[in-house]
Amino acid sequence: MQRTALRRVAVTALALAALGGGALATAGSASAATHKNGYLETGEFGLYYSPDRGGAVFDLYTEDQDFSDDWFHGPGAGTGQSANDNTASYWNNDTYTWRVYTDANRGGVEGSLPPGHIGNASANFRNQISSAYFVF
Repeated sequence: MQRTALRRVAVTALALAALGGGALATAGSASAATHKNGYLETGEFGLYYSPDRGGAVFDLYTEDQDFSDDWFHGPGAGTGQSANDNTASYWNNDTYTWRVYTDANRGGVEGSLPPGHIGNASANFRNQISSAYFVF
């Protein structure tokens, strides 16, 4: 939760500097990344429905304690499928390490994915990931 607040403050400060105070009121939400929109952007962690970063993506900008109410978005196979226990590959496009777990709320087996890491989920994690958190 602390990282979310820090990111929001940083994004707001950048938006104010770039747009000016008056323009911000009419600009709407200004964010470096759009959380859970089906496109992996800089600063996000992406879980893919298919191997080799194929198919739809579940893109996270902040941690998610329970994937049971989340869905894959975007073009490709898996669009509309539950993100819970349905991941075949991933890309950490963030500057932070992300940890994934096979159960909700940091339960089950833990895996650690450093910044920039791309790969297919191992046998322990393929179609088993249910929560994800970042590490400062």
